[in-house]
Amino acid sequence: MIAALFDIEGTLYTNPMGRGFIEYASSNGRRLRALVYYVSLMPRYLLCKLAITSEESLNRLAIGRMPWLIQGYDLQQAEAAFEWVADSFILPSGRQSVLQLWEDHRKLGHLVVIVSGGLAPCVQRIGAHLKAAGTAGTEVLVRDGRYAGRVASPVVIAREKASRALALVSQLAADVDWAASYAYADSLHDLAFLELVGHPVAVHPDKVLAHIALERGWQIIGGE
Repeated sequence: MIAALFDIEGTLYTNPMGRGFIEYASSNGRRLRALVYYVSLMPRYLLCKLAITSEESLNRLAIGRMPWLIQGYDLQQAEAAFEWVADSFILPSGRQSVLQLWEDHRKLGHLVVIVSGGLAPCVQRIGAHLKAAGTAGTEVLVRDGRYAGRVASPVVIAREKASRALALVSQLAADVDWAASYAYADSLHDLAFLELVGHPVAVHPDKVLAHIALERGWQIIGGE
């Protein structure tokens, strides 16, 4: 079987999940919390801009702290947040050319899955909308029926993303021909994920990934 692995942010859709949660928190009585979350990322963001630390480090921190925006929510409150972020914020920002490729893979009977660093409940909603065979995202900790404000798994980024992709395919009991399979992603920290397959596709890649893709003869869609 041929698999087609897709990232979400910057690949299938352009709106970042973190910004969605900031907007939701700000509109639902948590403006100060949203501001504190945003400000907490600024030192790492500035270090990233100065090339002192990596974008991967910034994204790992942003995702790791994202559940704090829904800390204390019960399951119903959290579901409302996940629904708004996925359905009202992320889904309207689709890259139509990449979504068409998603549909092309589905029609060919390929195993089409999403592997994303985003919070798993949102990733699952997006996957359900697209009729994905399966999804993997960063799990969020729930204790006694309420969200604890922390992740419950490693952030699904870099090598962890590649590992989760392999685990997801294994869970789906699929005998995948990796050399004939496809992966779509946009960032340098997706490199291990893209290297899983024989047909990696760099979607609107950052400069470093674009350079690697050109060197290796990978397909590139769009660009900076």
